[in-house]
Amino acid sequence: MREIIIETESMARFNQTADTALEAGKMSSGFVLAYGKAGRGKSVAADRYYYERGGAYVRVWQNWSQSAFLQRLLFEVRGKNMDMPRHNGNRCKELIVEVLENDPKPLFIDEADRLSIDRIEDLRDIFEMTGVPVVLIGEEGIWGLLRERRRIMSRVAYEVEFMPISPTEASIFLKQAANLNVSPDLCLKITKQADGDFRVVRNIALQLEKAAKASEKYEVDTAMLETAFSNIIHKKK
Repeated sequence: MREIIIETESMARFNQTADTALEAGKMSSGFVLAYGKAGRGKSVAADRYYYERGGAYVRVWQNWSQSAFLQRLLFEVRGKNMDMPRHNGNRCKELIVEVLENDPKPLFIDEADRLSIDRIEDLRDIFEMTGVPVVLIGEEGIWGLLRERRRIMSRVAYEVEFMPISPTEASIFLKQAANLNVSPDLCLKITKQADGDFRVVRNIALQLEKAAKASEKYEVDTAMLETAFSNIIHKKK
């Protein structure tokens, strides 16, 4: 199966929102919140935007301390082949601000819902000093984290909710990735089985492609689909 990325409606809205935040200027900028259940394409959208248009991208690790988080952020903000910084948290923050004042760029913080509220406060400090957009990417629980501090919620200027993959988007993916022809009603069954999770749609596509190659039949029917369903493990949340 070909590794492809299709342009979903959620990805298009993410791109548009990120562009708006970047063009807003310091006085109208703020945090961008991109959220949704797992498997909705949040990280893919942020990854692609970052690689195509630049910025600094950090994927959060569980239980990062202030120093660990800000060292990684400084490393990415510098964007050069340099050793990982070993300064304390406060010095890292000062250096991050210094770099961004001279070379403004958006900050993409993936899996931001894994951060403690104090790390979000560090990002607020950086935003207040530089005005660069801070894009927080996370699952729905990120709302509970941000609501702990009113002063943080007031900085959320833009929101993008990542919706379930649609039958139309599933059809496009199945055709482009595996050359499978799937009717609209079967695509609807696929997205329902997957509960809107793109990763599960991909797993179903792998099973269908395997069956299609064996039978040399790329027109998916109900029997093929039911067999694919039975061959994957998926529990709806």
